[in-house]
Amino acid sequence: MPDCRNIFSKTLNYCDAVALLRRAVGGLVMMLESTRSLVKRNLSILSTFSFISVSGLMAPLQAAEEPPPIPVTAVTAQTATIHRVINGIGTVSPLQSVTVRSRIDGQVVEIPFTEGQIVAKGSVLLKLDDRELLSNLVSAKAKKAQDEAQLKNAKTDAERYATLAEKGVASTSVLEQKNASSQQYVAAVQYDDAMIKNAETQLSFATVTAPFTGRTGFKQVDVGSVVSASSTNGIVTITQMDPIGVSFVAPGGRFGEIRDAMQNGIAEVELSTTDGTRNLTAGKLTIMDNAVDASNGSIHLRATFDNKNGILWPGLPVATRLTVEIRKGIVVPDKALARGRDGLYAYVVQADGKVVKRSVKTAFVTDAMALVSEGINDGDHVVMDGQSRIGDGVKVVVTPWNGSPTGELSGGVSQ
Repeated sequence: MPDCRNIFSKTLNYCDAVALLRRAVGGLVMMLESTRSLVKRNLSILSTFSFISVSGLMAPLQAAEEPPPIPVTAVTAQTATIHRVINGIGTVSPLQSVTVRSRIDGQVVEIPFTEGQIVAKGSVLLKLDDRELLSNLVSAKAKKAQDEAQLKNAKTDAERYATLAEKGVASTSVLEQKNASSQQYVAAVQYDDAMIKNAETQLSFATVTAPFTGRTGFKQVDVGSVVSASSTNGIVTITQMDPIGVSFVAPGGRFGEIRDAMQNGIAEVELSTTDGTRNLTAGKLTIMDNAVDASNGSIHLRATFDNKNGILWPGLPVATRLTVEIRKGIVVPDKALARGRDGLYAYVVQADGKVVKRSVKTAFVTDAMALVSEGINDGDHVVMDGQSRIGDGVKVVVTPWNGSPTGELSGGVSQ
């Protein structure tokens, strides 16, 4: 290329043309680069909007096709034996409780028992001063001995005069007198026997014994005290602790069920603490009152329990659970059943994870458990929690239910 600085005007025009050409080419290149960047940027924006638009259109379609499964809890229906029960509140009451009293007047010389002690039947509880009573017994026996001697002599005389009368030596009137005297002594000896028995009885009353095996309460007398047979305070109260009873009530309208349960030998009564935290023991219903209490419509009952461990104490309030019927069938917690316009229903989870709504009938609902007669089969997975969020055919994800029955349908009419 020629040096533009050493060429005159003609050459100068050529150099100017070259410079202009260079600037034109550079501008064209810059324009092309700018256009290329703009096109590239527009294509990127268009691609982004196209992706968003397509995604936005496809998402509802995918959601409509496969909605997410709804979480629920379910319980497995099982064939089991269920007890129909009547729940209530009772009070522990002893079968026997007596205040022991002295049957005679006297001064206390000995009290062998201690307060709160278990005493056996026949155990000595108290002894009175019996010296006067012993003296009376000795006197009665001595009087009998004397009368027996007199009777013997009278019989001998009567026999002797009878022999003389046969020989005509003694008169009949004298013989009759001897026989009468003999009979008087016979009566006297009989009276003496009665007096001896009375003295022995009075002497036995000086020792007071326990009428049955039980626990003693607080003693009401001390050694040296003078007790009276007419006193109402007594010596001590003894309460039978084993066996022991529980008194409670049930609705009078269910007396027929209770009577039948007693006749069938299934009227078992289970006891627990009133707060339900601990089971205590089980026994049998033994007494049903012969009339319903008209004032409150209830019927009074009593059950008997073994109490060797002393877990039941007189006056203790307890929760009672009386069995009136025992049946075997499909059992589920009553919480699994809901009540609709057409009756009870439940949701059962199928093998594909979808639920089906089934109409359900029950034989009875008791103690927060339902005996199902129709609608649920053994091994069915029945929805417990989440019923309000699902419908027939909805897909669910199941978590095993590990709660406790609530008794929501208890007291409802069996269907």
